[in-house]
Amino acid sequence: MITRRDILRGSAAAALLGPRALFAQDGDPYAGFKMGMQTYSLRAFDLDQTLAHLKDLGLKYAQFFGGKQMTVTDDAATLEMYKKKLGDAGVKILSFGVQGFGANAGANKKSFDFAKAMGFDVIVANPSPDSFDNVAGLCKDYGMKIAIHNHGPEDKRYGKMEQMQKALEKYPEALGVCVDTGHVLRIGEDPVAWIKAFGPRVHDVHLKDASAPNVFNILGQGKIDLVGTLKALKDVKFSGILAIEYELNEKNPIDDIRKCLEATREACKKL
Repeated sequence: MITRRDILRGSAAAALLGPRALFAQDGDPYAGFKMGMQTYSLRAFDLDQTLAHLKDLGLKYAQFFGGKQMTVTDDAATLEMYKKKLGDAGVKILSFGVQGFGANAGANKKSFDFAKAMGFDVIVANPSPDSFDNVAGLCKDYGMKIAIHNHGPEDKRYGKMEQMQKALEKYPEALGVCVDTGHVLRIGEDPVAWIKAFGPRVHDVHLKDASAPNVFNILGQGKIDLVGTLKALKDVKFSGILAIEYELNEKNPIDDIRKCLEATREACKKL
């Protein structure tokens, strides 16, 4: 029988050893992060194959994108099919994107209706400037968040931290950022600085690595400070999906993705 004294003794020991001890006790190799995948990494596969790969990789969370795996729809039968397959596979969808938003308020609303039907509250987005007022209103009405995605040197609107800050400065916290660490590195900036700058506006993360503007790498083999990035996310109390996104080796990415996940687990041991 566990006594109150045993519980207090265990709590005291955990406090002395720090958060790492708690995660070890919980058996969580990802230190409390909702570790998952942006399924663009598996863009060569259909929904059934993608779910099988996620299960094999031990991932319970996913961010889907608008490809052959899943599309924005209001068709009841399709929505139920998506939810059943996710449930059967033990995978929870936490966000979706990257979605475009523009001046068409009706089209914007469809994305929010889809999110509500599927049960997630973050939409990763590449919105045009003329959509912000409408999207901010939809976030309030639906109780959801928009995470604007940075796309590196090619992105003339949100690629640099200063551009993203200027875009968001007049809008509520529900309009935030999907920090794509690889694209931050490609533009010559620091993912840790991005995370600290945007703080509670960091609604989503695409975790990937790069070593040059046109060179992606297996996570941990490029320029990313992986431990520093994860520590920064802890500091800002990030609670969204930590999504591996791997853009290389499209037809056969699984072994490389395993290495990305292993690098993440090793970094989590150092938190």
